[in-house]
Amino acid sequence: MMRRWVAAVWVLLVVTGCYAGADDIAANKILWVPDLNEGLRLAKENGKPVLLYFTADWCAPCVELKKHVFSDRKVAEASRRLVNIYIDVDRNHDAVADYKVRGIPAIFFLNPGGEIVARYLGDRTPASFVKQMNAVATQHSR
Repeated sequence: MMRRWVAAVWVLLVVTGCYAGADDIAANKILWVPDLNEGLRLAKENGKPVLLYFTADWCAPCVELKKHVFSDRKVAEASRRLVNIYIDVDRNHDAVADYKVRGIPAIFFLNPGGEIVARYLGDRTPASFVKQMNAVATQHSR
């Protein structure tokens, strides 16, 4: 009887711990919209500015940005104030041409109406990124 009770408590602790861990992982992720038109529609509908990110799997600086900046908890939290659109340059040539992207990673901030209000040019640290994300969100949210 005691073994069953101990086993039940152990299972409960493991399941609870694993479930909490999954929430922590989800909280540290940016929710990306992979379609430009859908993202722009969501931004307009919700009155949120846009983080528009041009990238490719083969781009080493893009991989570093994802690994060291986009995975940061504070960056993920700040991203909730924006609609985050992920553009793969190998699959969306029209968006690359429309925004005149010449190199990647390229990051633009748009107002809820879809107009460019800033291009991210700061150092690629989580603190710098959060600062600009929050500034754009504060200035351009409706």
